[in-house]
Amino acid sequence: MPVALRSEPAFVRWATAEGVSLLGSAVTTVVLPLVVYDATGSAAKTGILFALRAAPYLLLGLIAGPVADHGDRRRLIIGGNLAQGVLVATIPLAQLFHHLTIAHIYAVAVLSAVAWVFADAAVFGAVPAIVGRERLAAANGVLSSLQSASDIGGPVCAGLLVAGVGAVNAVWVDAASFIFAAAVQVRIRGDFRTSPRSVESPTVRATIRRATRYVRDHRVIATLLVAGFGNSFGFGIIIGLLVPYAVEHLSIEVGDGRVAFLFGALGVGSLIAGVSLARVFRPRRVRVITPASLVVSALLAAMLAASHSYGMALIVIALFSCSITLTIMIGITYRQLAVPDDLRSSVNVMGRMIAWGGQPFGAVCGALIASFSTVVAAYGVAAAVMAISALGAGASLRHRAALAELAEAS
Repeated sequence: MPVALRSEPAFVRWATAEGVSLLGSAVTTVVLPLVVYDATGSAAKTGILFALRAAPYLLLGLIAGPVADHGDRRRLIIGGNLAQGVLVATIPLAQLFHHLTIAHIYAVAVLSAVAWVFADAAVFGAVPAIVGRERLAAANGVLSSLQSASDIGGPVCAGLLVAGVGAVNAVWVDAASFIFAAAVQVRIRGDFRTSPRSVESPTVRATIRRATRYVRDHRVIATLLVAGFGNSFGFGIIIGLLVPYAVEHLSIEVGDGRVAFLFGALGVGSLIAGVSLARVFRPRRVRVITPASLVVSALLAAMLAASHSYGMALIVIALFSCSITLTIMIGITYRQLAVPDDLRSSVNVMGRMIAWGGQPFGAVCGALIASFSTVVAAYGVAAAVMAISALGAGASLRHRAALAELAEAS
């Protein structure tokens, strides 16, 4: 953690809470599907679990943003962690009394995801208030690194816990992590705002309309959102077909442990991006960094399609994940800096929804292309989409209006 942030007690507490919570969630991401599949033997019912956890963000995100912008962000974040902790704890409790059902797990997945939507919306506004403008890129880099570290360490911890105490009992770790995070965040003072909350609270609909107009009229933010969709679309193709790519293109057996290392390389790449963000991010550089990172991603996707070497694939996937994550974090950080406090959550939630929409859409399109052609062809499409996104972003961010907005945000 950078020295400037280590000397800020509020951020140290925030990062500690976030790191523990992310690790607990990474464990549950692995063990809950194991619980469902072990109980049902159904791949479809296991897949439904992932859909149920993602759906609330797409359905409620537009509402959560205005609520966080005009409500109490501190309560939303702390209350969200407490709610998720209690909900998740009901799974091992129900198992203890022999009443655990798949419907129960589905209900917990939906309700805890709803709590997370509102807490996550509040976080977009809270972090800039805690660290200030000057240290925002460094703070986002640290938080991104914690996410990456949990993506790497979570599955390892999950495997050890499943072997030691069983899949259902491993869920206690996630429940405890949420309660711990809430207990630490309670000690952070302030209302998580950079400007006083308005006495008059606009309606949710009015805030959504205002946020939509803001995105439409702000050339840089609109460009980054469109480019972000292309970025996520390409990533969805690559990640969605990574197993078929390993089996069909790299000639690796399904049960070979080297397949897992390909996914681990994604975490390593995003960790590098998190560590690097503070060094490369400046508002004025966005017009260069974003198109450049998209070009790099396109080239790396093309290299994956062309290479038959496992060692080369590991390196390229790590670099690809780094460039993809850098594009995402640049967009988030710029929006947090440029958007007024009373719209910060609403606009950033829109950005998150677009990114989430890009990945599954890309995964579905990639699967269709691969079914009619090959995985290599699908990876070629991913490279083309990201290259087109780079060209569009590069042209738009050189417009006079965009240059003026970038200068104002600096």
